[in-house]
Amino acid sequence: MTPRILFFCGLLVLIAAPALAAPLEIGLVPCGFEGLPACDPCYLWYLAGNIVDFLLKGLALPILALALLAGGIVWLTSSGNPAQIEKGKKILTSSVLGIFIAFGAWLIVNTIIHTLGQGGLSWAWESTYACPAPIVTPPPVAPPPPITPPAGTFQTEEEARAYFENTGIEINKDPCTETQTANCTDLKGLPLGAAAGLKALATSGGFCISGGTEGEGTIHQTHGTGKPVVDIKPSCSGPVEIAELTALRQRASFLSKEAICESQDGKLRSSNTSCLISNGGAPFTEAELRRLNHIHVVFP
Repeated sequence: MTPRILFFCGLLVLIAAPALAAPLEIGLVPCGFEGLPACDPCYLWYLAGNIVDFLLKGLALPILALALLAGGIVWLTSSGNPAQIEKGKKILTSSVLGIFIAFGAWLIVNTIIHTLGQGGLSWAWESTYACPAPIVTPPPVAPPPPITPPAGTFQTEEEARAYFENTGIEINKDPCTETQTANCTDLKGLPLGAAAGLKALATSGGFCISGGTEGEGTIHQTHGTGKPVVDIKPSCSGPVEIAELTALRQRASFLSKEAICESQDGKLRSSNTSCLISNGGAPFTEAELRRLNHIHVVFP
């Protein structure tokens, strides 16, 4: 009977061998290959865990299946022979006891590996050990390419600011840079016709440019490179007086296509003779008047 049992067990091993010999998608440790992090000492514990898992799941479980099969065959083919029945029971009992011992040993070894590898019991014992992912610093975001001003505009900020020197025209803030795109004022890209209009306006009194071509589509919705639009106010320093703002609007209206008293957010607007009256015809409240701080000028 023993040769027959060995034949069936060997046949089962031959059938199962291809499945057990299936190639791994990655190595014993997930490192050192293309698309994977470089190997370091942490992966030694990962390797030890994989070896223990293989011994338990790759060898112990198939051996258990073969042992249970052998014990069952011995029992079924005993033909009432008490010795054979007892032999079959012993094989089955020893197989179950052996797998319990194997799993108990795995639990102890796995806990030791996790504790030494991580430096403490910080996760559930049944969890898979994993080395910490490397910290990858993303590449810096490239600044947007510079916008080339169209013909008929100031090509550089230096050219624009030099044009307004000694004209009585102030500019409230420094030019914008790659790192500072807010709280700045640009005149690069301002049409030369708008610059000539500002220069002509300055012959009747000085003023301050508080908004130019900066912040197109973000800070300003109507300003931008190539657009004849600027914001001006009576002075770059001190509070804005409504009487002075009204006088500046009236002066600008003679030289521009549009001159509007406006709040910083653009929600309060007045193109009336007096900045005290809104475009809807109702007088501004005291709180609203305090928000009006510049003239929005559009040149032809």
